[in-house]
Amino acid sequence: MNWNFTTGVFQCRLPVAGDDNQALLTLLGKQTQLNHIPRLAVENMDQVEDELRRMVMRFENREAAFWLIEGQYDQQIIARVSIQKINWMMLSAQLQWELTDACTLQSLQAVLPDLMDFIFNELGLQRLELRLAKASQYAGWPEQLGFTAEGVLPQQQEFEGQDVDLEVYSRLATD
Repeated sequence: MNWNFTTGVFQCRLPVAGDDNQALLTLLGKQTQLNHIPRLAVENMDQVEDELRRMVMRFENREAAFWLIEGQYDQQIIARVSIQKINWMMLSAQLQWELTDACTLQSLQAVLPDLMDFIFNELGLQRLELRLAKASQYAGWPEQLGFTAEGVLPQQQEFEGQDVDLEVYSRLATD
């Protein structure tokens, strides 16, 4: 099974240790690009290398898959999209994204249909869940990407001393 593929003017590919370190530092090093998860930004290359090792281990254990989204022509990475917490018995997973300022809703609308096709048809998953911090900068995006709002998980996690409510969205293979 080939996990790398092209969709429109973007390429979706698995990260390559060593080659993608600087791009991941740029992507995961800005707090504003991670507040919707919420998660702390990485600060140095050691943290990036550790993140890459964890991504590879989780992929090899079939727990998660991470794709870097890059322009096919300019080779600039605009996003990391992943499926995590894969439950092979329930055929479900959580979708998560980290986006640069260059990644727009239109970029995701160009990438996600092919990515969803891969997830649902090649991997055989039946349900994807997306969780975003309530009132994140991506408010309204999940519905425009074909996800259905399911509700809010109040005080689902704590981040920097604050309780965070998470909005839950889902997309089924039959949607």
